[in-house]
Amino acid sequence: MIKVRNLVKDFKTEYGTFRAIDDVSFEVEKGEVFGIIGLSGAGKSTLVRCLNRLEEPTSGTVNIDGVCINDLDKKSLLETRRNIGMIFQNFNLFEQSTVYENIAYPLEIIGMNKKEIEATVEEMLDFIDLKEKRNSYPSEISGGQKQRVAIARALATKPKILLSDESTSALDPANTEQILNLLRNSVKRYNMTIVMITHQMEVAKNICDRIAVMENGKIIESNTVENIFKNPKTDRTKSFIKSLPDAIEDQIFDPDEFNGRLMRLHFDSTVAKRPIVNNLIKHSNCTVNILSGNINRLAKGDVSGYLTVELDGSDEDIEAAVLELSKQNVGVEVL
Repeated sequence: MIKVRNLVKDFKTEYGTFRAIDDVSFEVEKGEVFGIIGLSGAGKSTLVRCLNRLEEPTSGTVNIDGVCINDLDKKSLLETRRNIGMIFQNFNLFEQSTVYENIAYPLEIIGMNKKEIEATVEEMLDFIDLKEKRNSYPSEISGGQKQRVAIARALATKPKILLSDESTSALDPANTEQILNLLRNSVKRYNMTIVMITHQMEVAKNICDRIAVMENGKIIESNTVENIFKNPKTDRTKSFIKSLPDAIEDQIFDPDEFNGRLMRLHFDSTVAKRPIVNNLIKHSNCTVNILSGNINRLAKGDVSGYLTVELDGSDEDIEAAVLELSKQNVGVEVL
């Protein structure tokens, strides 16, 4: 669906050249929700704007449905952009236009007739559950409602791809959940592909199929959400996971204060309901001391969690315990 290869974006500044995107490559499958997460300044918003050439890449290629958009002339690019909707943090609605008129706007631009526009806008108002606000102006509706209108406007032309640039960052938790549900329904109802830019791991874990972590213009880690949580490979990814509201900070444990060896056991949906500790005690000669644990519920009902434990025993017994855990598909990280 989307194939990005060796993408680079440079900006000229008074201090020289600033590289915002540094040799980035990734792919997004049709019908997938692909998250790009990073701190402010990581390059994620620049990256997503390169996907529809709102920013012109310095080098590298962006292919959408087998078409390299780098090579398109202005007319062909406009045609391609009809299949790429976009929503933003600040809604970007026309303040002097009603909800109905905001949704109708892109349909008017592409030359749809009045009857078709009316039918499509009604469909969108029903989809976002805001029929009663059709004649309201943006100043008369809430932030969550504004974002729902922005989504309806982006979906009105039935694009294949939706680019979401921090679309929940300005919303409270309740409205964020509403928007995420709406986006999930968009994927199902309109067979869409979503690229979601966010700095919130809470958002990414609740909707994304895969996540790419960006830092300093590079993708430093990319995997399924489940595997990202089960086995984060970079310090930045670990810090995002620890920032979750229900995360438990377990770095307070000092290995020197324990007689045994401290380990963090990572598990996913395939083993979450198994008696991991019970099996470990049965099949090893180690004493097992549970120190902390947590389970994160991910998109599509998956879960990912960990247990921080102390294993006390001989080196041979601990090695045997680790082997037993591996047989149970449990990841082991020595602390």
